Amino acid sequence: KFPTKYVQFPVLIAAVHSNYVDCTRWLGDFILSKSVDNEIVLWEPKTKEQSPGEGSIDILQKYPVPECDIWFIKFSCDFHFNQLAIGNREGKIYVWEVQSSPPVLIARLYNQQCKSPIRQTAVSFDGSTILGAGEDGTIWRWDEVDHPSSRS
Repeated sequence: KFPTKYVQFPVLIAAVHSNYVDCTRWLGDFILSKSVDNEIVLWEPKTKEQSPGEGSIDILQKYPVPECDIWFIKFSCDFHFNQLAIGNREGKIYVWEVQSSPPVLIARLYNQQCKSPIRQTAVSFDGSTILGAGEDGTIWRWDEVDHPSSRS
């Protein structure tokens, strides 16, 4: 239980994207959002306490996602917000390290047989497994594996 407050006007109206926004997530006090601009944007809302609807935004960084210019593609993060995964219209999944600046692309996941858009991803609690839901009804799974050559 927590106290609720009736708010007649929006606290902030932000124009971060120039088109339809189809996915958002909180990252602490920051917001991750995605439109059809081939990128996910991490931004900070700055509200004016005494002026509802007024305020500004600071864009902190952008995560590029090639061929991600169609609507209804949802991204996901692991529990600790270390990884962010998003599909694109070519059937690929891009995995970003969320809390690094500049952004670091961890992996680009794909399979030759996956040619339809990946509409949604799901990242496991610890980030070791990523699922991709294809527009054609398929579900793709990738598991993190240790390669003997990468151990020191």
